[in-house]
Amino acid sequence: MARLITSAVLLLATAMAATACKWCQCLNDSGGHCCVYTTGSSDTDCASMCAQVHDANGNRCSASSLSYKCATLPECNDRSHCRESHACLT
Repeated sequence: MARLITSAVLLLATAMAATACKWCQCLNDSGGHCCVYTTGSSDTDCASMCAQVHDANGNRCSASSLSYKCATLPECNDRSHCRESHACLT
C-alpha cells in the first residue's frame, strides 16, 4: 500500500512539473498554433495562461487548459506572440 501511494505521489509530481515551461506555444481549438506566451520565467504555468490569452488580432486562443505545448527559443522568436506576452528571453 505504501508503494502504491509513493508511486501515485511521484506520478502526480512528474505530471505537475511537466506543465511548467519557459515559453508556451498556445494552440487554438483545432490544435494549430495561436500564439507564444512567456513571462520570462522558467516556470510559466502554460495550462492556465493559454486558456486566457489572445492572439495578435485579439482572438482568444482556446478555453481548454490542455491547448498548449512547451516551445523552444527559436519557436518563440519565429512565431507570433500573444497580446499578453513578454519578449522571448534566453
